[in-house]
Amino acid sequence: MKKLKFFYYLIAVLLFVGCESDDNEDSSGNIIADFSFTSDGSTFTFTNLSEGATSYKWDFGDLYFYSTEKDPVNTYDIVGGELMVTLTAYNDAGQQAYISKPIVAPVVIRANIDIDGDFEDWDELEVANEFSGSVKKMKYYTKGANINLYFEGNPDMMGIVDMLFNSDGDNATGYNERWNIGGDFLFEGPPIVDGWGSFYSHAGGGNGFSWNSIGLSGHGFQSSGVVAIDSETSAIEMRIPKSFFGTVGNTIEFGMWTDWGAEYYPEGESPIIIEIQ
Repeated sequence: MKKLKFFYYLIAVLLFVGCESDDNEDSSGNIIADFSFTSDGSTFTFTNLSEGATSYKWDFGDLYFYSTEKDPVNTYDIVGGELMVTLTAYNDAGQQAYISKPIVAPVVIRANIDIDGDFEDWDELEVANEFSGSVKKMKYYTKGANINLYFEGNPDMMGIVDMLFNSDGDNATGYNERWNIGGDFLFEGPPIVDGWGSFYSHAGGGNGFSWNSIGLSGHGFQSSGVVAIDSETSAIEMRIPKSFFGTVGNTIEFGMWTDWGAEYYPEGESPIIIEIQ
């Protein structure tokens, strides 16, 4: 059974302003109700354009939240589709006018990732990067408290790995000899809980390959280990709590080498941008 739960975050892609589809009623108090909005992902900023009114009530169409602010901000977190946002404007005499405008919601998937070697959790998530080395595909999922990573490739993939993370968004600090990534943290070794792999923090004082060991235990790291999907394909999933990196911003830059034969091979020619949600 799929473990994925589907939700719909609202992103405005359709807005009718001053057209026949707007539902507007003017009261005897000569109130004009109107608004516009902008969106950033599922967060909407509403701008009140009403005239002749002194108080307001917003119905955001989600059967969950109302607002009496003049210019509210609402973040949607419910099942979506096409919803009607309604603004009702009042004057001091209690007269009112209202206007409704539609917003349309595309599908965004919310997954329930378990680090258990059962990779059905990842089926509906898009491939974030493809590679030509021992690792073929990468996916990630960052909603919630963790950064979840999934890799799929050849049977011999992920024997030894170096994973770099630029968590502070500053390429001028951290390891910079590969990809100009500014790596603040390194995981070196096979990415499994009982292996010899370990986390390191950059030692500072330059941008070379210089690290301080901070160990593996106690950081909340989880890994399924490499699991054979079939005779030609293996996969691995792992989890790192966001708190491990301290305060993270909107993105983390990521780079990786794998040991494929006698030397290390980089997976990808540039850092991978992991978007944090």
